[in-house]
Amino acid sequence: MKQFDHPPFQSSRFVRGGHLQTILSIRAECASGLMPQPHYVGVSGGDTIVLHEDRPKSVSSDSPCVLFVHGLSGSHASPYMVRFAERFLSCGFVVFRVDMRGCGSGAEMSGQLTHAGRSQDVIAALSFIAERYPQSDLYAAGISLGAAQLLRAAGRVGTGEDASPSWFHRMRKIAAVAPPIDLLRCSDHMQKRTLRLYNYYFIRTLLSRIPERLQQDEIFQRQMRLPRPRTLRELDDRLTAPLSGFDSALDYYQKSSCNEVASSITVPTLVLASEDDPIVPVGCFTDDSMQWSPSTHLMLTKSGGHAGYIGPGRICWMDSVIEKWFVHHFP
Repeated sequence: MKQFDHPPFQSSRFVRGGHLQTILSIRAECASGLMPQPHYVGVSGGDTIVLHEDRPKSVSSDSPCVLFVHGLSGSHASPYMVRFAERFLSCGFVVFRVDMRGCGSGAEMSGQLTHAGRSQDVIAALSFIAERYPQSDLYAAGISLGAAQLLRAAGRVGTGEDASPSWFHRMRKIAAVAPPIDLLRCSDHMQKRTLRLYNYYFIRTLLSRIPERLQQDEIFQRQMRLPRPRTLRELDDRLTAPLSGFDSALDYYQKSSCNEVASSITVPTLVLASEDDPIVPVGCFTDDSMQWSPSTHLMLTKSGGHAGYIGPGRICWMDSVIEKWFVHHFP
């Protein structure tokens, strides 16, 4: 693969450092002028995810299609998802933004949680798009947890652990921003007292959006009678793992991380990460134990936080990076 080059990231002088970049990127859902068409896609366990389709002004039977997958506490209406939709519509893409299980407009359509191991839900979303647009090239990008789900999906197809869908040859590019590729390492990192603010934010957000059906589960009700979890490790041990069929948080981390299959990804893939990401340690990407496939380009920046990349004028630099990766030809 040829080198993928892009002008380096320059942070806003008012938003310096990984913590500030991360905190200012965590914003509430936003309104937009977009009027997407919702599609309801069935996934395992009788659950449903929702795809929000936006079409460009000029669309043909072979217009390229792109899927965007949100992060742990996100949805199709997260600011970065809205920005991506508007940007890629202007590039002529048919844009699909997903609400994963229990998220966004799909909040009450699932009795199970989304988590890093839900790579089959990504495949289900792409299968729907591929069937709806059988002549189109396919692209996909994920942020944080969504990026890990996407990498895991492509990696498991590459290893043969999951069957290759009939449309998989149409996958042209993948982009993954700040993916927590090693869940155990990220969880160990998040145990630090200095990161309690992030733990509090994620736990509060996740507990506030537990699907109503899941709230009736005996495990959930029993756990809610105990003191609230203080760290994501505690939350995963007490809720994510048992409610998702894992023996423990460690079992969940071992079976759901994408680092073990990343070396088998065959689709041209861009992984974008920052050295000052306070949530995903940079060593996850650079240690000798991490093997990347020849089709993957790892793009590390000195700063940017966790999917922040807020540059001068509060313009998000990662948006133009992903556009260049998808729109311009890099064999």
